[in-house]
Amino acid sequence: MTGRTGDCAEPRPIVPEDMVSPRLPNRRSRRPLALAVAAGLILVAWVGCHNGSRDAGALTSAGVTHLQMRQYERAIRDFDRALALDPGLVVAWRQRALAYRSKGDYERALADFEQAILLAPSDARLYTDRGVAYELLGDYPSAIRDFNRAIAFKPNHASAIEGRGRTYFYLGNFAQAASDLQRGLALDSADSYGGLWLHLARQRLRQDDSEDFAAHAAAVDSTRWPAPILRYMLGEVHADSLRALAAAAELDGQTQRCVVSFYLGEVALLKGEAASAASLFDETRTTCPKELNEHRAAVAELQRMARSTVPAGQPGSTTAISTR
Repeated sequence: MTGRTGDCAEPRPIVPEDMVSPRLPNRRSRRPLALAVAAGLILVAWVGCHNGSRDAGALTSAGVTHLQMRQYERAIRDFDRALALDPGLVVAWRQRALAYRSKGDYERALADFEQAILLAPSDARLYTDRGVAYELLGDYPSAIRDFNRAIAFKPNHASAIEGRGRTYFYLGNFAQAASDLQRGLALDSADSYGGLWLHLARQRLRQDDSEDFAAHAAAVDSTRWPAPILRYMLGEVHADSLRALAAAAELDGQTQRCVVSFYLGEVALLKGEAASAASLFDETRTTCPKELNEHRAAVAELQRMARSTVPAGQPGSTTAISTR
């Protein structure tokens, strides 16, 4: 991505035609002095402009540091100052949009992404970032349109492909979800969650991917999440043990208990245990931050269950959710 647009153009050489100074009768021409003054003013403006750009870059770097520390307000102030110095600094628009998105101000995030796209209309990352913002707003058609644009500019953009795959999962288009998630995993084989979501999509399609999933799980670092979830899906860990591991991870600052509920719900759904699945999805919906993929997926599952013929939670209901 281009860091900035051409606000500080290179100084144009001064030529005699640039300065026409009337001659006074019987006096030496003042043209050389006028030329010197003009050249000096242009040089001062150029130096000031480029110094401003350097200052804007430094402020943007500070903002990125604060963003990584989750100090969103400080980050936004840094990006504000950077953009005041250099309104064409695309990276500052993008990073401020990410800061707004992280703090839940999605409308301002969309506005900043829009400005960044105006300045760099062929940057695939900007469309991917904006697509995630639309996801968080629940506007899945707009999210897919942005992921499509990102992929059009960068066909092997794994983040956009995986994002589109998850969005199709939310919409219940499991065939397209599986296609995108498989393609994304081929581009980023280290994506442990990508393999997990691909397994879920294939399960909803009633496809036997046991060998592929076992191979993917074996390659995942067993000391890190989502390894315990993968082991549960393989039948190596009981649900109670998985919840205990999630509770222990919570003590280390990781949000896992509400995440685990979603995957437990998916397994219950596949078994036809709709009432249990609905309860588990609702646990994720009410306890997980909405920024997490599992929160959005749980909400989508509950909406599908509410539209099903047999209401979820009705006594005696064991009808699995349609895979369409």
